Amino acid sequence: MKKDKMIELINVLKSSSAWLSSASLSKMIGVSERTIRNYINEINEEQCQLIESSKYGYRIRTDLPDTIEDKTEEIIDARSHLVLSKLLSSKEGISVFDIAEELHVSESTIMNNVLPKIKKLVKNFNIKIQTHDYQFYLSGNEQDKRKLVGHIATNNVYGYFTSTETLKKLFPSFDIDQVLHELYNICQDCELLLNNYALNNLLVHILIIIIRLESKNTLNTSDNLIDANKLIEHFDQKNEIIELANRIAQFFENTYNSTIPEKDFQQILILIALSIEHYSFDDLDFNKLSNFIDQRFLDNIMLIAQEMITRYDIPKIDDDFLLQFTLHMYNVYQRATYHVSYPNPIGSQIKKDYAPIYDMAVFFAHKFAVLYHIEINEDEIAFIAFHIGAYLERNKSRKDIVSCIVIVEDYHDFARKLVNDLEANFHDEMVILDVMSYNRFVLLKPKSDLLLTTIQSTIQHPHKITINPILTKQNIFKIWNEIEEIQEVKKRIYAKVFLEQMLYPELFVRNVYLNNVQEYIEYLGQLCIDQKFIQPNFIKDVLLRESVSSTAFTDCLAIPHAINQYAEHSFICVLHNDTPIPWGRHQVKFVLMIGIAQQDMKYFKDAFDLIIDLYSSVDKTVQILNTDTFEEFKEVFISSKA
Repeated sequence: MKKDKMIELINVLKSSSAWLSSASLSKMIGVSERTIRNYINEINEEQCQLIESSKYGYRIRTDLPDTIEDKTEEIIDARSHLVLSKLLSSKEGISVFDIAEELHVSESTIMNNVLPKIKKLVKNFNIKIQTHDYQFYLSGNEQDKRKLVGHIATNNVYGYFTSTETLKKLFPSFDIDQVLHELYNICQDCELLLNNYALNNLLVHILIIIIRLESKNTLNTSDNLIDANKLIEHFDQKNEIIELANRIAQFFENTYNSTIPEKDFQQILILIALSIEHYSFDDLDFNKLSNFIDQRFLDNIMLIAQEMITRYDIPKIDDDFLLQFTLHMYNVYQRATYHVSYPNPIGSQIKKDYAPIYDMAVFFAHKFAVLYHIEINEDEIAFIAFHIGAYLERNKSRKDIVSCIVIVEDYHDFARKLVNDLEANFHDEMVILDVMSYNRFVLLKPKSDLLLTTIQSTIQHPHKITINPILTKQNIFKIWNEIEEIQEVKKRIYAKVFLEQMLYPELFVRNVYLNNVQEYIEYLGQLCIDQKFIQPNFIKDVLLRESVSSTAFTDCLAIPHAINQYAEHSFICVLHNDTPIPWGRHQVKFVLMIGIAQQDMKYFKDAFDLIIDLYSSVDKTVQILNTDTFEEFKEVFISSKA
């Protein structure tokens, strides 16, 4: 805990562009000011005066290459992965005395620091660490142990950059690179369609099977396994799937002089079957889709998509998106049905950086999961967010369109060509209101978001660009950048007005401490009921949304909100605690329960984006943590949006 807090302290200081006082750091980290000073002294002793101090507070020295974060993480991870590696590799278990001697630490360090971390991790996979006479070993079935290794590899539990690097650390005696190279070549030579994510996932999980088999860890009858033959029976590419599995099995036999057991071969078949694409997106049409997806499935996707469009006030979907998205959701359904994981290496980043899009994906995933009686994890939700986000980027609403005036002298052929070129390059992003001479512009003083002029002038405009009479690549680049800036300013203006209208002093509370997330949601919900902002069912809907995916989007903030219900009136109910609240994987100090009235859903995305942006900035978070009253909170909250 102490080391974690010290690392968090380093991260906060590294992310800030200003001096931070001990009082601000105390609020950010959740410890006393005295403890902050003690941490800094200890850090500086270990790390050559990494943190400098002044009358303004503390900050990281910029002239030092290494940080305690690197050193501490390296120590913690090295101990943990070494112990876990030995536990995974040894059926007889490991001695606490032997491992302590190997790591040059005390037995109590292993017992109190290393093993609890590993126990917490393996518990999620129905695996226990059993102890007998100071001998430790993993207790659980082989399938769960493989899931554990797969999770470590694909989710970077220990912070490594790639899955293969993690596996190298866990199994140092195994030639990961060579085996992976051979598997990659085998897969590339097959006639199956695999996208990059699917191929990487397939390679890692087959690699794990081979590693476990090479160390004589095979599946047994107690493992609850899927019948692979039944799964692929109706696949058009059944023969190609079996051929690829046979080639992998032959590689294993040639390399290790041992055959792959039938149960493990079945697992390889399943992994391949649930990793392939039935068609390339470029070749896809509704006729091909109907070969393996029935009309009812397609209708259900359209129905849920329409509900999402209505709720979030987003553009109507087109056939191209529907084709790709239906195929993706069919693959999601297959993976969920057969309980095969499909890790998303940047899922958590998508949740944080594209929170409104992620929330739309949560809505869709929940509706889909309920309809088909399956569970959809956060990795899959993030992939759904990929598709939704890409579609929205291609189909921006008209409110994002930038208005433009073009100043050009002598409106002849070259001027008409310039305007045509502008419209050709920016027709989806910009509308030209008028084309006029300099003198006419000065006389009329027309308003527009963007001013493009072919002559140097003293005209004052916040977004003025001087361009060539013949449009150049440099001109186009500058215009694109200016359009994006204008669109961002517009969003912030809309969001600022909307957010200010959602704040009420009667929905602001300080330092309320309850037992769990549900109690906090129910408490804030009751405040909103008392003020007639919501109906009682709204609280149940917020709890349902929380059960699908945690609403803690940053290390300081949770935003519980409904998945189906609308508020009577839009609001933000604010809880600001000085002591952190455990919320999913995060410790938060602010809980902002949000309710949106149906007529206001068009503002949801931009407002949500800007709230996340505020709490993702260390400097802004420090400011808002230092507020105490509703008036102080509102001033910082709204001013940060401008």
